[in-house]
Amino acid sequence: MRKKRQQTKILNFNFKLLGNDITKYPFVEIKWCDIEGDAGWSDTKNLNQQILPVCVSKGYLLSQSKGITRIFSDYIQNKDKPHLIDNIGNTTIIPTSVIQSIKQIKVL
Repeated sequence: MRKKRQQTKILNFNFKLLGNDITKYPFVEIKWCDIEGDAGWSDTKNLNQQILPVCVSKGYLLSQSKGITRIFSDYIQNKDKPHLIDNIGNTTIIPTSVIQSIKQIKVL
């Protein structure tokens, strides 16, 4: 019987050395479980059959520490050096405990 390969929730990067060079940031796809609620009436059988929705987020991995994964998908280029970041936007903070998988994607 083959063992199922466990996917890691953490990418091995030294985030302190990334600086503001966008080419050094890993671009990732993260699949994570979200909370779902319903204020309407239901029964216990229906509730027991519901599953959590899986969300997919893509962006540049900023950091993973203290149980939190941070990504951003937008940035402002430096006027003089386009590969440098002046500011970031469209940020997402995900509890690492709800991540199902994280994989790096090659950016051309």
